[in-house]
Amino acid sequence: MKRGSALILALWTIAVLSVMVIAFAYEARQQKGINVYVQRRNRASHLIDAGKILAEIVLLDYKNAKEWSQDEDAAALLEDDAWYEAKRDLKTTSKCTVGPVYLDETYPESALVMVEIESSNSRSKGVININELYQGSDGTSDKNVDARWWMIFRSHNIPEELDTERDGRIKLWNILIASWKDWRDSDDTVTSIDGEECGAEDEWYEEMEKKFKNVDEDVKNELKRRPRNGPIPDIHELAYVRGFRDYPQVLTGGVINPWADEKERIEVKGIMDLFCTEGPLKINVNNCRNLDTLVTIPGIFDKTEVDRDDVLEEAMEVAQAIVDTLGVEPDDDDVNPNLSSWPYKDWSDMLKRIENNGDSRVKSSDIGSEAKEYLSFALEDDAIFKVKITVESDGMQRVCEAECYVKDNKVRYVKWVDDIPQVEE
Repeated sequence: MKRGSALILALWTIAVLSVMVIAFAYEARQQKGINVYVQRRNRASHLIDAGKILAEIVLLDYKNAKEWSQDEDAAALLEDDAWYEAKRDLKTTSKCTVGPVYLDETYPESALVMVEIESSNSRSKGVININELYQGSDGTSDKNVDARWWMIFRSHNIPEELDTERDGRIKLWNILIASWKDWRDSDDTVTSIDGEECGAEDEWYEEMEKKFKNVDEDVKNELKRRPRNGPIPDIHELAYVRGFRDYPQVLTGGVINPWADEKERIEVKGIMDLFCTEGPLKINVNNCRNLDTLVTIPGIFDKTEVDRDDVLEEAMEVAQAIVDTLGVEPDDDDVNPNLSSWPYKDWSDMLKRIENNGDSRVKSSDIGSEAKEYLSFALEDDAIFKVKITVESDGMQRVCEAECYVKDNKVRYVKWVDDIPQVEE
């Protein structure tokens, strides 16, 4: 009996010790894995810092980049400035890529850094600063704001008037424009168009809040929103403005009158992607490929005949010609033949190239001189840049994105997001 108890006790002791050994081994293995992960992540963080430095080298000196010439010595330029090509690309096309730069050229898989930079206007969408699409009481803002809104609505098939379930027939364009003005301006006067109050100040939003009491908490918080009386920091704030919040399809797209008979339903394109909330009034014509953006520019559309049914069609032809001519090599001896598009140097160069393009539908005379107020041909001093840094090290990849601008010879960051998730194709 004693021998049996001793044997059982010994077996239990061995079992407990075995579990403890396994637990210690597992913990050690986990700790080792954590240490390796931390080590790799720290190394990747250092590479991100390196990518940030590379981005700043380009951003702080791109304006001094030399123009391309046939007799340039690329090897000598590279020896003098390893990043001159990226600086030149950013200067001429408003976007560039640095790298990939390998930590060890003989072992590329070890670690790499790649930096992509583009100005806000180098993207096909989101290039109209909506805070500038506004005329203040001092008259210093866009005096053609109403006509530009009309072209935005036309190009997105948003009806000027709409038969609604609740309010009957409304002048939708007037409500949208006036309500945006009241949200943006600093006074409490409701904006009128054609003698009719179409906008909305605090009183209108207060009435709507009282009207919709039995709603969930999130909607209640949204109903408490009031006009900002100044520039908006986020384009999604438009969703709280009268008209835009009543008909969200104006922003996102879709059928704007789903209550109507099927044959009378109107499919609209959302306008939100056209806008940003920072950056200059002018649009860099060399990098904007969005025709819906270009047709909002007076001079590209005929603002004196904006009510004509075919004004949008004509403006689309002019905008298309501007974009297409960028892909036609200029008749110039000193032009880089290795490019796929050639930016316009200035206003005169754009008109000359469009005239010589051979497109019988559009002539340079079809572009009004007022377009000069809205077009730029180089990056503005207050341009906003989007920077994307990608690093890889020992099988780990990290991607960071930032938005920044250059002022007083310093890169100033307005946004920084670590570890952007990558979508697998």
